[in-house]
Amino acid sequence: MIAIKRYMVTLTRNKMKTRDAAVEGRFYPSSKKGIFDQIRNIESMGTYPDIGLEIGRVYGAILPHAGHIYSGHQTVPFFKLISRIKVIPDTFIIIHPNHTGLGLPVAIDDSDTWINSVGEVKLDHELASAMNLPFDHLSHVREHSAEVIIPFMQYYLPEGSFSIVPVCLLDQSYTSASGIASKISKAIEVTGRKTMVIASSDFSHFLSPDKGMEKDQLVIDQILSGNSSGVEQAVKEFHISVCGYGPIMVLMEYARSCNENYRSEILAKGHSGQVTPSREVVDYISMILFQ
Repeated sequence: MIAIKRYMVTLTRNKMKTRDAAVEGRFYPSSKKGIFDQIRNIESMGTYPDIGLEIGRVYGAILPHAGHIYSGHQTVPFFKLISRIKVIPDTFIIIHPNHTGLGLPVAIDDSDTWINSVGEVKLDHELASAMNLPFDHLSHVREHSAEVIIPFMQYYLPEGSFSIVPVCLLDQSYTSASGIASKISKAIEVTGRKTMVIASSDFSHFLSPDKGMEKDQLVIDQILSGNSSGVEQAVKEFHISVCGYGPIMVLMEYARSCNENYRSEILAKGHSGQVTPSREVVDYISMILFQ
């Protein structure tokens, strides 16, 4: 009888499709203690003090996706905030760019769980299916821009309290972003999920800090004014290397569908040169969209 039970457990596990961490040990440490110690150290530095915001509902955030020692300083403030005010969603919809070029133009991962050294995070298949977007494992298997955000969720939020839906964008056009946002809104309405949309994006790449800040501001101005199509226009007209401008537009369109008068605020701004001095840096900015 025991042997049969063990067989059934093994069979069940074999049916589960998992996505193993692709950049663990490079973008962040390779053990739970190492990951949590690093986040704890970043938090203790207090680089960005808490911003006093009156928040009713959080629609989501723009967060960077570099190595934790670089962009963790800009990521921590968001998760500290939602942890402090106890606004925790059932599901994070992580919209992120495709750096590898693999897979479909738009794709949700078809795994059951994502695994790292901290533990397992389940995918919300009901919500994902209701979004009516293609599923494709190849788009996600080597992509880092959703993976590196998850350890912060695991550190700040109770274990097992949330699930994820990772959506990888090779097509970052406004048309695509607008359509995805509409599908997200409809899926949430159907499932009744409490969600937040995370737009994974770094800002200007390999420019001087001053030049990067100047170019970033052209995109930030569009975000703060609620002009989602203007984000794409600014990126293309001024050749700004914001790698996740598509995810940013998805988040903005989704927030607008919830409340035309939603607000956007910058939580933190910085760059890689503040950690490793260099004349050419990558910029990291976190922003919250809320009412």
